[in-house]
Amino acid sequence: MADFSLTNGLEKPARSQIRELRRQLDSISKSLADHGLDFDDLADDAGDFIHGARKNARRATKQARKDIDVLSRAAHKAPASAGAVLVVAAAVGFGLGYLLHIAQEH
Repeated sequence: MADFSLTNGLEKPARSQIRELRRQLDSISKSLADHGLDFDDLADDAGDFIHGARKNARRATKQARKDIDVLSRAAHKAPASAGAVLVVAAAVGFGLGYLLHIAQEH
């Protein structure tokens, strides 16, 4: 009787695929190195970029929350003024959009 286990049936193809992926990664790394690029340096640079982008996004979010808080307090203290500012901003936005639409037609 053949001794077959499910893990052996899955393990062999997985190992083969992992070996093939490693060969492809080595080939890509060599090709990049031949063109003056180091894969590890690129990966480090990408990691630094993502870290910086996250940091900047957190700062922007924090600043936006502060700005929204200030605006909401001002609107709460003077609702008529806040409403007037919103109406003017909407009118200016509509006007600019209309002018842009007309400019694109000609």
